[in-house]
Amino acid sequence: MPAKIIIVTGISGSGSRNFCARYNPLGKKVKRYHTGDMLFELAQKYSSTPVLKENLLNLRPDILESLRDNAFEMLVKNLEEEKKDYDIIFIDTHAQFFWNDVYQNAYNWKYLKQINADMFVTIIDKPSAIKEKQLKTPHGRAQTHDLRDLLLWQNVEVNVTLGWALNYEKPAYVFSSKQNPEIINSLLDNKFLIYSSFPMTDAGGEAWNRINTFKEKLRNIEKEIDGIETPIIDPADIDVETGSELGEREREAINRQTVHRDLNWDIAQSTHVIAYYPDDKISLSKGVSDECTRALETGKYVYVVCPREKISPFMNIAHKVFRDEDEFLKFFKEHLKEILNNLKRK
Repeated sequence: MPAKIIIVTGISGSGSRNFCARYNPLGKKVKRYHTGDMLFELAQKYSSTPVLKENLLNLRPDILESLRDNAFEMLVKNLEEEKKDYDIIFIDTHAQFFWNDVYQNAYNWKYLKQINADMFVTIIDKPSAIKEKQLKTPHGRAQTHDLRDLLLWQNVEVNVTLGWALNYEKPAYVFSSKQNPEIINSLLDNKFLIYSSFPMTDAGGEAWNRINTFKEKLRNIEKEIDGIETPIIDPADIDVETGSELGEREREAINRQTVHRDLNWDIAQSTHVIAYYPDDKISLSKGVSDECTRALETGKYVYVVCPREKISPFMNIAHKVFRDEDEFLKFFKEHLKEILNNLKRK
């Protein structure tokens, strides 16, 4: 069987390279391409003097486009043979360059068509974490992106990559930098994906421990059926920005992008939303409620686990509300046995 090709995008500092590097399942042969490295190497042959990384994107747009196309031509040529020898091939690349306050395409439709990827993935992170990584590189230090710049660049990166997938009718996912990359093993064959919803603002201490324990049980539940870890999107993978130095405009953008990410990326790509309240003391969450409503109104399965005796009638928009965690886990295992086959990719 020819290799599955996964195109992974992400802005500089997002963690896309690390995502590809962490994919090391037993028994699979994996090849990784990093188009930024390829472009940089080609630039050295173009110039009679070394082109440093902090100066690479200062090259004229037509020169950059030529170098980019040469890199992808090499990649496409190599893929013809390597598809026979590997199980998974990652192509770590950018959708957009953002340099000196200018967006520039980092792709060519011609080569995307020739690559014929099986899946598209964009890796995202919170802007302060991205900024921290960028400042560790010469080319990152050469720019003065603030956190809002990084959020908007990341938003564009996701939108462009989703556009590729839509054009080629292939699956696309947006993952945090902390996501276990082996989630692709499941998603290449099956659309089943859970978005785990829980109160983040008020949870702490023992409540937070219960939430994490529940998520671990959820991750293991599919293993009992077919040996595969349950694919889960965990919104807690991207920490809340807490820096006191944040400006009002940055904080407003962070809040808006957080809501956008959860409602329009994470829930949109999931088949199930499971909302969990760890005890009867924690306040009902506006975020959890909105996520459940959005999920139901976009055709997802919605289940709520909440130990409260008195529950708002609005919570009954879920397919089912459980007051007991063990009862839910028992139910959900049987639900998976019934639904997994219906979600297989054709």
